[in-house]
Amino acid sequence: MATGARVAARVAIAWLATWLLGWTLLELAADPPAVVAARAGSALPPDGGRAGRDQVVARVAAELDLDGGGLARTGRALVRAAILAPGPSWRDRRPAGAIARAHAGATLARASAATVLALAAGVLAPLALARRRRAAALVAVGGGLGLSVPLVWLCHLALAVAPTAALSSTMAVVLVAVAPAAVIALHVGAALARADHGPLAVAVRARGASRRRWHAVHALALVAPGLAPLAASTIAFALAASPVVERALALPGAGRTLVAAAAVGDAPVLLTLAAGAAAVVALVGGLGHALARRLDPRLEAGA
Repeated sequence: MATGARVAARVAIAWLATWLLGWTLLELAADPPAVVAARAGSALPPDGGRAGRDQVVARVAAELDLDGGGLARTGRALVRAAILAPGPSWRDRRPAGAIARAHAGATLARASAATVLALAAGVLAPLALARRRRAAALVAVGGGLGLSVPLVWLCHLALAVAPTAALSSTMAVVLVAVAPAAVIALHVGAALARADHGPLAVAVRARGASRRRWHAVHALALVAPGLAPLAASTIAFALAASPVVERALALPGAGRTLVAAAAVGDAPVLLTLAAGAAAVVALVGGLGHALARRLDPRLEAGA
Protein backbone atom coordinates (compact mmCIF):
# COMPACT_ATOMS: atom_id res chain seq x y z
CA MET A 1 0.00 0.00 0.00
CA ALA A 2 1.34 3.44 -0.92
CA THR A 3 2.28 5.83 1.84
CA GLY A 4 -0.55 8.24 1.06
CA ALA A 5 -3.17 5.50 1.06
CA ARG A 6 -1.77 4.07 4.29
CA VAL A 7 -1.93 7.46 6.03
CA ALA A 8 -5.45 8.11 4.69
CA ALA A 9 -6.58 4.72 6.03
CA ARG A 10 -5.15 5.57 9.45
CA VAL A 11 -7.02 8.87 9.52
CA ALA A 12 -10.33 7.31 8.42
CA ILE A 13 -10.07 4.48 10.94
CA ALA A 14 -9.25 6.91 13.78
CA TRP A 15 -12.20 9.16 12.86
CA LEU A 16 -14.75 6.35 12.59
CA ALA A 17 -13.43 4.36 15.56
CA THR A 18 -13.75 7.41 17.81
CA TRP A 19 -17.34 7.94 16.67
CA LEU A 20 -18.14 4.25 17.17
CA LEU A 21 -16.66 4.16 20.67
CA GLY A 22 -18.28 7.42 21.72
CA TRP A 23 -21.70 6.51 20.37
CA THR A 24 -21.51 3.05 21.94
CA LEU A 25 -20.83 4.61 25.33
CA LEU A 26 -23.78 6.93 24.73
CA GLU A 27 -26.05 3.97 23.99
CA LEU A 28 -24.88 2.21 27.16
CA ALA A 29 -25.77 5.20 29.34
CA ALA A 30 -28.77 5.12 31.65
CA ASP A 31 -30.82 7.56 29.53
CA PRO A 32 -31.52 7.02 25.81
CA PRO A 33 -29.90 9.47 23.38
CA ALA A 34 -33.24 11.21 22.77
CA VAL A 35 -33.57 12.00 26.48
CA VAL A 36 -30.00 13.30 26.60
CA ALA A 37 -30.66 15.43 23.51
CA ALA A 38 -33.88 16.82 24.97
CA ARG A 39 -32.08 17.67 28.19
CA ALA A 40 -29.19 19.27 26.28
CA GLY A 41 -31.60 21.51 24.41
CA SER A 42 -33.55 22.39 27.58
CA ALA A 43 -36.65 20.90 26.00
CA LEU A 44 -37.71 18.66 28.87
CA PRO A 45 -40.45 20.27 30.98
CA PRO A 46 -39.44 20.43 34.65
CA ASP A 47 -42.84 19.28 35.90
CA GLY A 48 -44.78 18.35 32.80
CA GLY A 49 -45.60 14.84 33.94
CA ARG A 50 -44.71 11.56 32.31
CA ALA A 51 -47.01 12.09 29.31
CA GLY A 52 -45.60 15.52 28.53
CA ARG A 53 -42.06 14.24 28.97
CA ASP A 54 -42.65 11.34 26.58
CA GLN A 55 -44.15 13.65 23.97
CA VAL A 56 -41.12 15.96 24.12
CA VAL A 57 -38.69 13.03 23.89
CA ALA A 58 -40.56 11.58 20.90
CA ARG A 59 -40.53 14.95 19.14
CA VAL A 60 -36.79 15.40 19.76
CA ALA A 61 -36.10 11.83 18.60
CA ALA A 62 -37.91 12.45 15.34
CA GLU A 63 -36.27 15.84 14.83
CA LEU A 64 -32.72 14.58 15.43
CA ASP A 65 -33.11 11.10 13.89
CA LEU A 66 -32.74 9.38 17.26
CA ASP A 67 -35.66 7.00 17.07
CA GLY A 68 -35.42 3.25 16.53
CA GLY A 69 -33.13 0.76 18.27
CA GLY A 70 -29.60 1.23 19.45
CA LEU A 71 -27.99 -0.55 16.51
CA ALA A 72 -29.98 1.52 14.04
CA ARG A 73 -29.02 4.78 15.78
CA THR A 74 -25.37 3.75 15.89
CA GLY A 75 -25.41 2.82 12.21
CA ARG A 76 -26.96 6.14 11.22
CA ALA A 77 -24.44 8.03 13.36
CA LEU A 78 -21.54 6.22 11.67
CA VAL A 79 -22.96 6.96 8.22
CA ARG A 80 -23.22 10.66 9.09
CA ALA A 81 -19.65 10.58 10.41
CA ALA A 82 -18.41 8.81 7.28
CA ILE A 83 -19.82 11.51 5.01
CA LEU A 84 -18.49 14.24 7.35
CA ALA A 85 -21.98 15.44 8.28
CA PRO A 86 -22.27 14.82 12.04
CA GLY A 87 -25.66 16.50 12.23
CA PRO A 88 -26.99 19.31 14.39
CA SER A 89 -25.88 20.20 17.87
CA TRP A 90 -28.25 18.89 20.52
CA ARG A 91 -27.91 22.12 22.43
CA ASP A 92 -28.87 24.79 19.88
CA ARG A 93 -29.49 22.80 16.63
CA ARG A 94 -26.65 24.47 14.76
CA PRO A 95 -24.44 22.16 12.64
CA ALA A 96 -22.03 20.40 14.97
CA GLY A 97 -19.29 20.44 12.33
CA ALA A 98 -19.53 24.21 11.96
CA ILE A 99 -19.33 24.69 15.73
CA ALA A 100 -16.26 22.46 15.95
CA ARG A 101 -14.51 24.18 13.04
CA ALA A 102 -15.24 27.65 14.37
CA HIS A 103 -13.49 27.01 17.68
CA ALA A 104 -10.99 24.25 16.94
CA GLY A 105 -8.80 26.24 14.56
CA ALA A 106 -7.12 28.25 17.31
CA THR A 107 -6.58 25.13 19.40
CA LEU A 108 -5.08 23.21 16.47
CA ALA A 109 -2.75 26.10 15.65
CA ARG A 110 -1.69 26.36 19.30
CA ALA A 111 -1.12 22.61 19.58
CA SER A 112 0.86 22.54 16.32
CA ALA A 113 3.10 25.39 17.48
CA ALA A 114 3.62 23.65 20.82
CA THR A 115 4.55 20.42 19.03
CA VAL A 116 7.16 22.17 16.89
CA LEU A 117 8.54 23.95 19.95
CA ALA A 118 8.66 20.73 21.98
CA LEU A 119 10.50 18.86 19.23
CA ALA A 120 12.99 21.69 18.74
CA ALA A 121 13.68 22.17 22.45
CA GLY A 122 13.74 18.44 23.16
CA VAL A 123 16.42 17.90 20.50
CA LEU A 124 18.52 21.04 20.87
CA ALA A 125 18.84 20.97 24.66
CA PRO A 126 20.52 17.52 24.86
CA LEU A 127 22.73 18.41 21.87
CA ALA A 128 23.85 21.62 23.59
CA LEU A 129 24.59 19.74 26.82
CA ALA A 130 26.20 16.72 25.15
CA ARG A 131 29.70 18.21 25.31
CA ARG A 132 29.47 18.96 29.01
CA ARG A 133 30.47 16.67 31.80
CA ARG A 134 27.56 14.88 33.45
CA ALA A 135 25.37 15.72 30.44
CA ALA A 136 23.10 12.74 31.08
CA ALA A 137 22.49 13.89 34.67
CA LEU A 138 21.69 17.43 33.54
CA VAL A 139 19.20 16.20 30.95
CA ALA A 140 17.62 13.82 33.47
CA VAL A 141 17.19 16.58 36.05
CA GLY A 142 15.76 19.03 33.53
CA GLY A 143 13.43 16.42 32.03
CA GLY A 144 12.26 15.34 35.46
CA LEU A 145 11.40 18.92 36.40
CA GLY A 146 9.52 19.44 33.16
CA LEU A 147 7.45 16.34 33.80
CA SER A 148 6.86 16.82 37.52
CA VAL A 149 5.52 20.38 37.61
CA PRO A 150 1.72 20.22 37.20
CA LEU A 151 0.26 22.08 34.24
CA VAL A 152 -2.18 23.89 36.55
CA TRP A 153 0.73 25.38 38.51
CA LEU A 154 2.33 26.56 35.29
CA CYS A 155 -0.97 28.21 34.31
CA HIS A 156 -1.10 30.07 37.64
CA LEU A 157 2.47 31.26 37.06
CA ALA A 158 1.59 32.38 33.53
CA LEU A 159 -1.36 34.41 34.82
CA ALA A 160 1.02 36.29 37.09
CA VAL A 161 3.55 37.15 34.38
CA ALA A 162 1.37 37.39 31.23
CA PRO A 163 -0.93 40.42 31.64
CA THR A 164 -1.71 40.92 27.93
CA ALA A 165 -3.63 38.64 25.60
CA ALA A 166 -0.76 38.41 23.08
CA LEU A 167 1.70 37.40 25.77
CA SER A 168 -0.81 34.93 27.22
CA SER A 169 -1.23 33.28 23.83
CA THR A 170 2.53 32.87 23.47
CA MET A 171 2.81 31.65 27.03
CA ALA A 172 0.10 29.07 26.35
CA VAL A 173 2.21 27.51 23.58
CA VAL A 174 5.20 27.36 25.92
CA LEU A 175 3.18 25.79 28.73
CA VAL A 176 1.77 23.08 26.49
CA ALA A 177 5.26 22.31 25.14
CA VAL A 178 6.96 21.85 28.52
CA ALA A 179 6.03 18.22 29.29
CA PRO A 180 6.49 16.76 25.77
CA ALA A 181 9.79 18.64 25.41
CA ALA A 182 10.96 16.97 28.62
CA VAL A 183 10.00 13.52 27.28
CA ILE A 184 11.79 14.15 23.97
CA ALA A 185 14.87 15.51 25.74
CA LEU A 186 15.08 12.39 27.91
CA HIS A 187 14.75 10.20 24.81
CA VAL A 188 17.37 12.13 22.84
CA GLY A 189 19.74 12.35 25.81
CA ALA A 190 19.62 8.60 26.38
CA ALA A 191 20.06 7.91 22.65
CA LEU A 192 23.06 10.23 22.45
CA ALA A 193 24.63 8.58 25.48
CA ARG A 194 24.26 5.15 23.86
CA ALA A 195 25.63 6.43 20.56
CA ASP A 196 28.66 7.99 22.27
CA HIS A 197 29.76 4.54 23.44
CA GLY A 198 29.03 2.74 20.16
CA PRO A 199 31.48 1.61 17.49
CA LEU A 200 30.33 4.28 15.05
CA ALA A 201 31.43 7.02 17.43
CA VAL A 202 34.88 5.49 17.67
CA ALA A 203 35.16 5.20 13.87
CA VAL A 204 33.96 8.76 13.20
CA ARG A 205 36.21 10.28 15.84
CA ALA A 206 39.15 8.23 14.53
CA ARG A 207 38.69 9.88 11.13
CA GLY A 208 39.23 13.29 12.69
CA ALA A 209 35.64 14.48 13.23
CA SER A 210 35.20 16.80 16.18
CA ARG A 211 32.89 15.94 19.04
CA ARG A 212 30.56 18.72 17.94
CA ARG A 213 30.34 17.34 14.40
CA TRP A 214 29.77 13.83 15.73
CA HIS A 215 26.77 14.95 17.77
CA ALA A 216 25.29 17.44 15.28
CA VAL A 217 25.55 15.20 12.20
CA HIS A 218 26.21 11.55 12.83
CA ALA A 219 24.62 10.98 16.26
CA LEU A 220 21.57 13.08 15.33
CA ALA A 221 21.12 10.97 12.19
CA LEU A 222 20.95 7.89 14.43
CA VAL A 223 18.40 9.52 16.73
CA ALA A 224 16.15 11.03 14.02
CA PRO A 225 14.19 7.86 13.06
CA GLY A 226 13.09 7.47 16.67
CA LEU A 227 11.99 11.09 16.85
CA ALA A 228 9.50 10.91 14.00
CA PRO A 229 6.94 8.67 15.78
CA LEU A 230 7.25 10.83 18.91
CA ALA A 231 5.59 13.65 17.00
CA ALA A 232 2.25 11.78 17.15
CA SER A 233 2.31 11.46 20.94
CA THR A 234 3.41 15.08 21.21
CA ILE A 235 0.52 16.41 19.13
CA ALA A 236 -1.86 14.15 21.06
CA PHE A 237 -0.73 15.63 24.37
CA ALA A 238 -0.82 19.14 22.93
CA LEU A 239 -4.39 18.72 21.68
CA ALA A 240 -5.47 17.44 25.10
CA ALA A 241 -3.61 20.09 27.09
CA SER A 242 -4.43 23.12 24.95
CA PRO A 243 -8.11 23.36 26.02
CA VAL A 244 -7.02 23.23 29.67
CA VAL A 245 -4.57 26.08 29.17
CA GLU A 246 -7.13 28.01 27.12
CA ARG A 247 -9.65 27.81 29.91
CA ALA A 248 -7.08 28.83 32.52
CA LEU A 249 -5.80 31.81 30.51
CA ALA A 250 -9.21 32.77 29.03
CA LEU A 251 -8.03 32.28 25.45
CA PRO A 252 -10.22 31.50 22.43
CA GLY A 253 -10.31 27.91 21.26
CA ALA A 254 -11.98 24.57 21.73
CA GLY A 255 -11.71 24.69 25.52
CA ARG A 256 -14.92 26.65 26.02
CA THR A 257 -16.73 24.58 23.43
CA LEU A 258 -15.69 21.31 25.07
CA VAL A 259 -16.72 22.44 28.53
CA ALA A 260 -20.05 23.81 27.32
CA ALA A 261 -20.84 20.67 25.31
CA ALA A 262 -19.79 18.32 28.11
CA ALA A 263 -21.88 20.21 30.66
CA VAL A 264 -25.11 19.50 28.77
CA GLY A 265 -24.18 16.25 27.02
CA ASP A 266 -24.03 17.66 23.49
CA ALA A 267 -22.74 14.42 21.92
CA PRO A 268 -22.43 15.54 18.26
CA VAL A 269 -20.14 18.44 19.17
CA LEU A 270 -18.12 16.38 21.64
CA LEU A 271 -17.65 13.48 19.23
CA THR A 272 -16.78 15.78 16.34
CA LEU A 273 -14.03 17.44 18.36
CA ALA A 274 -12.76 14.12 19.78
CA ALA A 275 -12.79 12.37 16.39
CA GLY A 276 -11.09 15.36 14.77
CA ALA A 277 -8.32 15.23 17.36
CA ALA A 278 -7.93 11.48 16.82
CA ALA A 279 -7.71 12.02 13.06
CA VAL A 280 -5.01 14.66 13.48
CA VAL A 281 -3.00 12.36 15.75
CA ALA A 282 -3.37 9.52 13.22
CA LEU A 283 -2.26 11.82 10.41
CA VAL A 284 0.85 12.99 12.26
CA GLY A 285 1.61 9.45 13.38
CA GLY A 286 1.30 8.09 9.86
CA LEU A 287 3.52 10.81 8.42
CA GLY A 288 5.99 10.28 11.27
CA HIS A 289 6.24 6.55 10.60
CA ALA A 290 6.67 7.22 6.88
CA LEU A 291 9.45 9.70 7.63
CA ALA A 292 11.10 7.23 10.01
CA ARG A 293 11.12 4.56 7.31
CA ARG A 294 12.63 7.06 4.89
CA LEU A 295 15.37 8.02 7.37
CA ASP A 296 16.14 4.42 8.35
CA PRO A 297 16.07 1.96 5.42
CA ARG A 298 16.02 -0.96 7.87
CA LEU A 299 12.50 0.05 8.92
CA GLU A 300 11.42 0.19 5.28
CA ALA A 301 12.73 -3.32 4.71
CA GLY A 302 10.83 -4.64 7.71
CA ALA A 303 7.57 -2.84 6.90
